[in-house]
Amino acid sequence: MNLLDWFKLKLNFNWKLHFSNKKNYQPTLQDDYLPKLVDGIERQIENGGNLPFIIADIRERGFIIKIGGLYGFVSYLHMPWKYRNIDSWHAVFPTFKGKIFFCKIFHLEKNPLSIIVNGEIPQFKKYDLIENENYKGIIIQKTSIGLFIDIGYNFNWECGSIVGMLHKDNFDTDEAFNQTKTGDIIETTFWGYNENKQPLLGINSQLKEWLTREIDKFIGEIFAVKVVKINDNVINYCIADKYNATLPITRTIYGAQRTHIKNAVKQLCNGDIINCEVIHINHHNKELVLKWEFQHEIEVIISRKQQNIPQQPRPKKIEIINRTNSIENIVDSNIIDKLKLLDKTVKVEVVKKEDDYGRITNTYIVEGKFYGKLFISNNTYRISDKEKKMIEQNLQDGEFIECTVTGIDKNTLKLLWALKD
Repeated sequence: MNLLDWFKLKLNFNWKLHFSNKKNYQPTLQDDYLPKLVDGIERQIENGGNLPFIIADIRERGFIIKIGGLYGFVSYLHMPWKYRNIDSWHAVFPTFKGKIFFCKIFHLEKNPLSIIVNGEIPQFKKYDLIENENYKGIIIQKTSIGLFIDIGYNFNWECGSIVGMLHKDNFDTDEAFNQTKTGDIIETTFWGYNENKQPLLGINSQLKEWLTREIDKFIGEIFAVKVVKINDNVINYCIADKYNATLPITRTIYGAQRTHIKNAVKQLCNGDIINCEVIHINHHNKELVLKWEFQHEIEVIISRKQQNIPQQPRPKKIEIINRTNSIENIVDSNIIDKLKLLDKTVKVEVVKKEDDYGRITNTYIVEGKFYGKLFISNNTYRISDKEKKMIEQNLQDGEFIECTVTGIDKNTLKLLWALKD
């Protein structure tokens, strides 16, 4: 039995099972008005036009529909969009029962009357999701890592299906996640697209940079790292009172210096600040992986063994807020001056230089003594790389701009110039 014969058999069975009373039963060709309805559908077939249909009920392999005053059938395989499993169709059905879609007639038989349609035709409005905007959706599938949510519901299905992923980590507890089920309506925030162009959805804003991998921009940057020493065997590290970090001491990272670094770490005190490079992002544990390579700083810490410098009181629990820099007086003064500028607004001088080939480039001088790298942004408008280049070209030699110092990259200050509307 081919697919068409199966649909015909299935449809005839549904008529007998669900429309057996006089009021709802599918009419026969002997009814006076039926030929007019059938003629109308046949004319549409001849003209190649699209017909509207209404979702009436759901079955194992598709939907019962109303089309041109008659009942028909559309398979899940020929709906205007596809899902990976049948359960997803059952999840969204209550939200689009009675909804109008468009189709072409796939099969029309007069005796007995059966109509099978194909909804795989262009019919939806284009959509443009706005980052950080909230959208309501239907949970269509639940997996061990999170929820698949169709936010096409937010647009009353006029844009078709828009399936995004909501990671399990967005929920505060496993119990909260376990309470969700397919068919639930949930409000989420659109965070952008992943590498597969699938919408990324969230409800916990603190996780956004991890799940969108924006955090990867920290790789290669140098940060001031706070030391939280619990005991001689347990040391925690924190960046900007926000990010947890690890300092693995392996031969792969340090080579022959591994033992030397180990000895330095043993001399760290609770509350110290050391300067490290981010070499990797551990997305699973939400941690930054660090490498400590400021040799002067390392030697100063090791010297504590001979000086017998007393340790600061150790906390009873991990506490990373409001720590002070206990070795500020022994770290290279140039580094300290740069660290003091972090998160500060500074005046930056634009210096234009011409090379031997006549090309003009901009150099940015911070506080008259540090070099900076400029990043341009706007809160309401995404500035393209081409526009950024034009803005920098229009800056005048000797002009001053106000920027925020956001980090240190290879001894160069990272400068954020936020343009106002």
